[in-house]
Amino acid sequence: MTDSNKSDGVKWNFNAKVEKYSPELVAVLTEKLGYEPVAADFARLGTLPDDGTVVVPGNATVNLGLANLTNLFIGGGGNAFSSAKAIVGVGATNTAVTGTQIALAGDTSSSTAWYQAPATPTRTTDATIANNTVQAVTTFATGDANFVWNEWCWAAAASGTVTAGATLASVATGVVMLNRKVAAVGTKLSGVWVFTTSVTFS
Repeated sequence: MTDSNKSDGVKWNFNAKVEKYSPELVAVLTEKLGYEPVAADFARLGTLPDDGTVVVPGNATVNLGLANLTNLFIGGGGNAFSSAKAIVGVGATNTAVTGTQIALAGDTSSSTAWYQAPATPTRTTDATIANNTVQAVTTFATGDANFVWNEWCWAAAASGTVTAGATLASVATGVVMLNRKVAAVGTKLSGVWVFTTSVTFS
């Protein structure tokens, strides 16, 4: 086989990390700060997650997400996962992933799904491939997403302000889900969970 008959593949590697901060620790920091802490506060104060950390590798794109990506690639429109349009969602349902899904399987009420804007998505680098990882850090506050976490996704809005909510269609205008992952990471009853999600292209 000659080199001209070989094909190169692009790897799309998703990873997620959940850092869990207990209600007791959150209460102490809230009193100290005068507001409930978010991810940047935990990092600035050097506060470790006292309720544990869960790391979940892998993910799957969905059909509309792939169509959106290729549209962006050719300049044919599409929703960018940018600071004004990015959405991260978590849900309680472990229904298997299929390409035709357009929202999380728990997309019915605040007891089974929750979507919100992350902090500004960033593009990071590693030692060998520059600018190859996109990362989003999302703080789920004490009163949000208090259910068993069995799924998560990224989504991007076409326009408008992202307003947190229980159904993907309600949080912004023209929202497209990009991917979906099914994985059990625990049950959030209270406290603050910091959810760091990333995709690396190689």
